[in-house]
Amino acid sequence: MNHASVIPSTRPVLFVAWQDQRTKRYFSVGRLLRFANGNAPRYEFCYLRDVEKAKQSGFTPFPAFPRLDEVYHSHELFPLFENRLMPRSRPDFKEFVERLGLNSDKADDFEILARSGGRRSTDSIELYPLPNLDHDGCYITYFLIHGIQYISANSIERILRLENDERLRLQWDMDNAADPLALSLRTEDRIVVGYLPRYLLDDAWQLLSGCEYRPTIRVVQINTPPAPIQQRVLCRMEACWPDNFRPYCSTAYEPLAKSAIQLEC
Repeated sequence: MNHASVIPSTRPVLFVAWQDQRTKRYFSVGRLLRFANGNAPRYEFCYLRDVEKAKQSGFTPFPAFPRLDEVYHSHELFPLFENRLMPRSRPDFKEFVERLGLNSDKADDFEILARSGGRRSTDSIELYPLPNLDHDGCYITYFLIHGIQYISANSIERILRLENDERLRLQWDMDNAADPLALSLRTEDRIVVGYLPRYLLDDAWQLLSGCEYRPTIRVVQINTPPAPIQQRVLCRMEACWPDNFRPYCSTAYEPLAKSAIQLEC
């Protein structure tokens, strides 16, 4: 596999996506960073350039971050994100974290938000992390399958028969009216079990064209009911890292505030 000529930022970072419920289109409106400040963490939130397009679709600034051109700092995780975490005091916290493929005793808040997406049924926000570059120069990321609510009963039944490490295939869903770039996830027996998250589509299409071999997607964990449908299947995507490939480095991801920390692209 190819090695990257530039190592991407290893700084803990989460991007904030907002979905237009009318068109189902996603916009990457913000970015949350965590970095060291002596012995204590420090957090930075800023809006990204894609928020300008989101505003045209009805997005309004988060009440806690009213100005689009400002950088926000805190020594604690902002309530907007803290409120998307399950309290560790809840009796089902351990089960919730283990559904994400994490160790409930070791996982920190950022890891939990990155795996869970911080998704809530009451709004249109989802969080997602930068992919990792492993020691072999490979692209690695974990994700929960999207779109399970839109697939057939036969597909739902097939999900229950998925096995750990089972391979899934990417296939272009060219007739998808909501997103012409949508990539479905199919089993070897050609059953659609869901879709690649929208935030991974740009990467996936670049990797499909830039790698000698197609990205490999394998099932990491199946979470049977009563696990929520949005946490039903955890997967891992691995691919080469082509020369000059930079995830989330388009103009859409540029901070609006000039004083925001600049990630390496």
